[in-house]
Amino acid sequence: MMDARSGKVAGVDATRHGWVAVVIENGRFAGDVHLTPIETDFAELSDCSVIAIDIPIGYGPRLADGAARTFLRGAPSTVFTTPTRKQLEATFGPGLGVSAQAHALGPRIIHVTAIATTDTRFFETHPEVSFEAMNGGAALGYRKKSFGGMEERHRLLADAGIDLSGLGDSRAVPADDVLDAAACAWTASRIATGAALSLPSPPEERAGRAVAIWY
Repeated sequence: MMDARSGKVAGVDATRHGWVAVVIENGRFAGDVHLTPIETDFAELSDCSVIAIDIPIGYGPRLADGAARTFLRGAPSTVFTTPTRKQLEATFGPGLGVSAQAHALGPRIIHVTAIATTDTRFFETHPEVSFEAMNGGAALGYRKKSFGGMEERHRLLADAGIDLSGLGDSRAVPADDVLDAAACAWTASRIATGAALSLPSPPEERAGRAVAIWY
């Protein structure tokens, strides 16, 4: 796997009408991009060796979701159960057996899963798992949308060497989405250097692909 010191890596999080990406190089902030529409081809990240993204890659049921909930003892509800493709493609309604939040992410899950089938730079991550790992494995004290939560996460990123003061294109994006993208970028750097861990460990093998949430 490519060493992060030899190239850029990116973390990506969903935001309204598209995605927000934070790029780091040598462990330091190197730029940001607001990507639209949802069906973007991520061409703006063509020079990144690893892209860690906060969206399920693949369809349920998966071992990764349960493993992440176990890891996040203080906030297991932040991990939803990934639906099957049939559930995502069906019209949402009672009896479908999937939450409205998960179903609404269907177009993103289908789109990124298709891209990742041929683009091996894409890895699934989860910001709350990454933040807890940054925090020495201890649960964070505040929910991410609270002021305290944003302060806490910003501090963890700064301690990790990721300074977002130079933010450009993404200044109008909700702050929690930018912080989540930065946490994904932290994980992307760990993947590039071979330091990342996975949930489950080892990853689940599905149709020749390793399915896991990385941190």
